[in-house]
Amino acid sequence: MACWGFHALESDEGLLLLDCIGEKLAAGKKSLKLADIVSLLRSEKLLESEAATNTEDYDLAVLALSEFYNRMQGEKNPLALKNSRHALRGLEELEEIKGDPESLGYLYRRLQEIQDDIDSCERSYAAFWLEAADYYDWISYVDRTVEAIAKEKAACSAAEA
Repeated sequence: MACWGFHALESDEGLLLLDCIGEKLAAGKKSLKLADIVSLLRSEKLLESEAATNTEDYDLAVLALSEFYNRMQGEKNPLALKNSRHALRGLEELEEIKGDPESLGYLYRRLQEIQDDIDSCERSYAAFWLEAADYYDWISYVDRTVEAIAKEKAACSAAEA
């Protein structure tokens, strides 16, 4: 995994996820549904299937998707993430991602799994960061991501009630 920062979207794997969304789902669209993104990423085997019991291999993808969703709720500029290896084609028109309680609930549950493992570092992604100089920055990033998704989940659930 090549990464240049502790955010999931500061890695090749994180930006490959955005490349997939841009090329296969977002091209020319102003709006996407989070549920459609989750479905696409599962079909591309970039997220675990609903029946999966071992989810560890997808921790970085869950963090990257959560970070992307959070960014689209705020700055709404996915192209700010592009670099020489990832042009992020197809995301030029994208202005919003619409969340739903089920998809946000999935992200929240998975983020909690990652967060719960931080102390033991039994999962390989957390263990990777344990040896890094940015370990405590990474922990704060995970905590902020969990908190942001929790707020979005609560707001989305309240809006649908």
